[in-house]
Amino acid sequence: MSTTVFPAPPSPFPSINTQNLTKGTVLHRTHASSFGPAQFNPCKGQPTRFAPFVDAAGSCVPTLYAASTREAAAFESIFHDIEPTAPFKTVRLDVVEARSVSRIAPKRDLMLARLFAPDLKAWGLSRTQLIETPKSTYDKTVLWAEAVHRARNDVDGLIWTSRQCDPDVCVILFGDRVAESDFVEVERIDVSADAALLLELRNFGQRAGITIVS
Repeated sequence: MSTTVFPAPPSPFPSINTQNLTKGTVLHRTHASSFGPAQFNPCKGQPTRFAPFVDAAGSCVPTLYAASTREAAAFESIFHDIEPTAPFKTVRLDVVEARSVSRIAPKRDLMLARLFAPDLKAWGLSRTQLIETPKSTYDKTVLWAEAVHRARNDVDGLIWTSRQCDPDVCVILFGDRVAESDFVEVERIDVSADAALLLELRNFGQRAGITIVS
């Protein structure tokens, strides 16, 4: 059986390809209802692929995840931890109803480091080494977000193709460079208060054989 190798980020870090997320671009989020639509995670909760990490001074950098579609946002959050091989693919209704669905848009252009296949290849990486890895590797993949953050102080975050819901894209934004006030709140809906939204989320899950159960 082959074993995937997880290389550490090189130092000095290589050239970084970037793209602008233009002012007014709508981003979708599915987040805990206790959070605001554009509120950054202050380094709380479980580790993720690219967070939490610390800056050069050792301070933890707040982060915000978002996606290009509502469906991708759902798959990258409430459906994220369901393995394709699981015999029963279910999510509890109370877990879903504890979330809100939001749309936000930046008030200014944001510069993002590209983590698409050609950009990763320039670093000697493949998607299987950084994007398509299990939770057990997050202590290694997060080092690349930290390295990008330290290498370029003008980069506001990262962008890549969703592992959970391709071909949609995901972004993570750095809270020491982007603020909650840099966004316009377009929409916020609490799942527990909107039957139509719950049905939409159920339909997203059914596409992958996932059932929301009481």
